[in-house]
Amino acid sequence: MIKINLLPKKEVKKTGKKFQVTLSWEVVKKFIIPAGITLVILMVIFAYCEYIKSEYQKDIESQKKVLSGLQKKIAEVKKFEAMNKDIEAKTKLIESLKKMQSAPVSILSTIVKKLPDGVWLTGLQFDEAVTVEGIGFSNLNVVAFVDNLKATPELQDVYLVESQQTEFEKQAVYKFIIKFKLKV
Repeated sequence: MIKINLLPKKEVKKTGKKFQVTLSWEVVKKFIIPAGITLVILMVIFAYCEYIKSEYQKDIESQKKVLSGLQKKIAEVKKFEAMNKDIEAKTKLIESLKKMQSAPVSILSTIVKKLPDGVWLTGLQFDEAVTVEGIGFSNLNVVAFVDNLKATPELQDVYLVESQQTEFEKQAVYKFIIKFKLKV
């Protein structure tokens, strides 16, 4: 079943007091003056912070310029260091070549002075030990050459590695190999 309300609606009127704000000069002085002073102080602090911020940004920019200049100089220094190392390596190579150049000349000079008649050299190899290859007309000539080298004070550990009879231009000759070390 459906119910229908046919009674008129009653409106209830609320009776209330209206709130009225009245501002007096005392209230205004107590709130607005401290708020104004606080606002002024905040504005001064903000302006000071902005000033400091701009000074730091200027300082950062100048430091970046200095840093980029220093990085260029560092790159130049590294380039010069690389060139210096290259020059040092080349200098050491030249010095070692000079030492190696003078050693074979002095060895060859010493060997030629001790070379008897009937013996000639076909090869000279300079490593840790010096290896001399040559040909002699007789085995006695080869032995005399070895004895002459043993008597040389600049040489040590002189020994005949091999002596072998061969034929050179239809002539019987003795091919030999002698090894020795230089005294330091």
